[in-house]
Amino acid sequence: MKIRAINIIGEGELATKLKELVSKADFKVIASELTGDYARQAADVDLVLEVAPEDIAVKKRVFKSCDAKCGKETILATTTANPWVTQLAKATKRPEKVIGLNFTKNPFEEKYLVQIVRGLQTSDETIQAVKEFLGKVGVTAVKLEENPGFILDRVIASIVNEAAVMYSSKLATKGDIDSMMKVCVNWPMGPFEFADTIGVDKVVEILESMSQQLGPRYQPCFLLRKMVDAGWLGKKTGRGFYLYS
Repeated sequence: MKIRAINIIGEGELATKLKELVSKADFKVIASELTGDYARQAADVDLVLEVAPEDIAVKKRVFKSCDAKCGKETILATTTANPWVTQLAKATKRPEKVIGLNFTKNPFEEKYLVQIVRGLQTSDETIQAVKEFLGKVGVTAVKLEENPGFILDRVIASIVNEAAVMYSSKLATKGDIDSMMKVCVNWPMGPFEFADTIGVDKVVEILESMSQQLGPRYQPCFLLRKMVDAGWLGKKTGRGFYLYS
């Protein structure tokens, strides 16, 4: 299957960026708002890209509506960071054509990485079609099975959590831990700098979600919870592990 026309459903910064990104690759792009008749606008496209809020009920409603109006070959994709692909597929009559395309912006460069998330029933044909589409868009893509935290969040949040445990136990200073990772592992930022950039509250949210589904080893350390309670969330609040003016 060839993807030529895309409907991006949703509002906000990500929806705007995806429209710009896909338009540059010479695809036909239709942008729809959740308050409009998005299902009708999606009727003749090859790929629906849902960018709705992180609310499973809202996303299911979008998928069910589009499933009823779209052609039988249309792929329905969600940008969610949660392991909801199989749940969303259940709201449709085309579970083999439901997939996750989680776009994550590189915080150091103006480019995106896409995690292609395969639900339990997603077909090989659907995977191949979106890989070809993403290749034409010019973004780096990795393929994975549906799981809590996917790849990037699971790795980053786990490292930040362990770094916070080490700092809490006075094993080393924040600066020394960050410096070690930057010098020895060639990270562009240390774990505390990463946490402040993406938001300490976001790190805690990821860890809590993973701990609920994967076990207590992903429980956020007490320091991270205290920082969220204090409003020390990182760059966006002016204070996290470091101070920002």
